[in-house]
Amino acid sequence: MSEVDEPFWAFDLKQDYRHLAGETDLLVLSWQEFRFNPLRPPDGVSPRRWAQVFSEIFSHATALLSGSKNYLLKKIVELYKLYGLFDDVSGPFPSLHELQRLIEEDTMNFVRKASDYRETVLNRLEAMNLTSGTVFDCSRGYGVEELLQRDVVFEFDGLSRDVQNFLMEVLFAFVYEYRLAQNHRDQGLNHLFFLDEGKRVFSVYKERQEASGIPEVDELTAKMREFGEGLVVADQEASKLTDSIKANTYTKVLLSTAGRKQFEAMTEAMNLSQRQAEFASELDIGEAVVQVGNRVGPVPVDLKNYELEKQVSDERLRKQQLKKWDRLSHEPRETTQRFRDTLAPGRSEEVEEPEIVEDPKDVVELSGEADRLLKDIVENPFKALTKRYNRFSSRYKGNKAKNELVEYGVVIERQVKAQDGKRKLLQLTDRGRDYVESSLDLEAKHRGRGGIIHRYWQHRIKEALEDEGLNAYLETFDADVYVNLYDRELVVEVAMGDNPREIEHIQKHLDKDFIIWVAARSQEILEGLKQRMQEKGLQTDRVDFRTVREFNDLEEVPD
Repeated sequence: MSEVDEPFWAFDLKQDYRHLAGETDLLVLSWQEFRFNPLRPPDGVSPRRWAQVFSEIFSHATALLSGSKNYLLKKIVELYKLYGLFDDVSGPFPSLHELQRLIEEDTMNFVRKASDYRETVLNRLEAMNLTSGTVFDCSRGYGVEELLQRDVVFEFDGLSRDVQNFLMEVLFAFVYEYRLAQNHRDQGLNHLFFLDEGKRVFSVYKERQEASGIPEVDELTAKMREFGEGLVVADQEASKLTDSIKANTYTKVLLSTAGRKQFEAMTEAMNLSQRQAEFASELDIGEAVVQVGNRVGPVPVDLKNYELEKQVSDERLRKQQLKKWDRLSHEPRETTQRFRDTLAPGRSEEVEEPEIVEDPKDVVELSGEADRLLKDIVENPFKALTKRYNRFSSRYKGNKAKNELVEYGVVIERQVKAQDGKRKLLQLTDRGRDYVESSLDLEAKHRGRGGIIHRYWQHRIKEALEDEGLNAYLETFDADVYVNLYDRELVVEVAMGDNPREIEHIQKHLDKDFIIWVAARSQEILEGLKQRMQEKGLQTDRVDFRTVREFNDLEEVPD
């Protein structure tokens, strides 16, 4: 990275780039620290234009088809009008939370097909706001225009797949629209994007989905070069990359490739002759074939072996980056009086409904195998996805059933890190619960509160305490986990984020003289909560702080 002269952004889905922070002046933004309002246009871009760009990007990232996309666009325009942004763009901008609220309060005529589009869009939006923490909780996020002058790594590990895809695509579109508005043409290379697992953004399956039309991100790929934006896309499965990204890359690099299909996808994209392809098939680790443009033939190269120790924990990253994070500023969410009045009880103003094309994905019609997987999710909510596939004749069929559930918005994917490794969980959405109860005749209620990750740790901690011979209970005395020790009472609070709500829970338990354990997803969250407690004047010595993963190896309850 130090050899790249121009600033770059890297989208990191596996916490790989943070380990470079000690060697370079790198800004690493974990998603918990990131603040971005995707409904606020770049400087110089009108709200009306950005509403169209946003609806295209959101729909592509969350697999919405034309009917739902049109409905979403209409609601964004309505929201902008309520904020008066077509007359004055200096005021506050709404966030995705206000967009969700507007759609929730929609008083449309439910006899029409549009009601299905409302449910589909609301399903995607609710899941995004629920799983993204405080990312979108602002009127103005960090200055993207300023970040373009820096080397930035956006860490999206831990976010749901839809949120990851949306953030990568909307930031990509944001930069393009900003460059276009500022007329940054023909200035040479001035910025780079790095995208690993490129098929997540440049998916050939979405590109070939006729009902969705040509993805907006494909259009941007062909236009970005003129505005000085370079794009480095890597993936082990070249056949799953869009034809657009393979056609519009000036330099192509082929490394040792496993699988004939992936190898042929690259040799075709590079237009290698049979002899050149035979040579490339013998590549070893550290060797590559590089093709620059179409005039010069491909050449073999030896790559440098870059040694890097990956030892940067969340706590160490926080210490390295805290001063940089503190210099970043954002504006908190702010609503206008007009918006509040419109959503007040008794709202009578109707908005004219446009004609909307039917979206076939809005009707849930699952296969028998998808139904079987969904039943298993209801009955065993915390089972790892890989174990669920054991119910099928092959992993391929299990994965196909999972993808079907995700595409219909019945479940969302979440990933949890435990001491026994990472596991992927599937969380029912509101649409999924409705389908389970109406079509499968199953009860979709669950024990515990919050999302699937929070509930997973509630149950794991309860089980760990019971393994120690203690009687543990969920949701007792307003605690995530409660234990009666006869002469004392212990409560465990599972903290998924560093936010004021967690402190309110701790304060209530302190008032009741409970023994309190706070179990957080990371050391970074624990340190943030300790600081919040100190600012509130609460005694941290009365609280035992530990990460959730420590409960796999419980210490004895303190005397």
